[in-house]
Amino acid sequence: MPEVIDPLTAAVTVAAKQLTAFLDDALSPLGLTASNYYFILQIAQHETVSQEALFRLTHLTSSNVTRRLAQLTAAGLITKQRAPEDGRAFVTALTPAGRALVPQLTATLAAAQAEAFAGLDEGQRQALLAMLQHVSRNLEA
Repeated sequence: MPEVIDPLTAAVTVAAKQLTAFLDDALSPLGLTASNYYFILQIAQHETVSQEALFRLTHLTSSNVTRRLAQLTAAGLITKQRAPEDGRAFVTALTPAGRALVPQLTATLAAAQAEAFAGLDEGQRQALLAMLQHVSRNLEA
């Protein structure tokens, strides 16, 4: 079998795909996916979030963000309305059902992280986070 020429990028890519599938399974009972749960957390943290801010926070295209917000709106978890100060922009907010879901979501994520990152102590987890954030900053440039 040939040696993997790029083990670092390959390992990150494979781990990201595995983590996405793992989160999809863990979040399924909540009616969420690895692709849309982050929006709930961001909106909960900020009360309301503009759609433009969500583009920047997630590094997704506008069509991907719009599609995920539509899923969450259809599920009754968020509202999306025209911004009062700019009728061209949209702002999102959690519905009562969305707010009620946040504690379950954070508990589910904590359990999933405990399983996914088992065997790594807090220092290693923080180092991994710092390294991934560094890579992300490199790629934003």
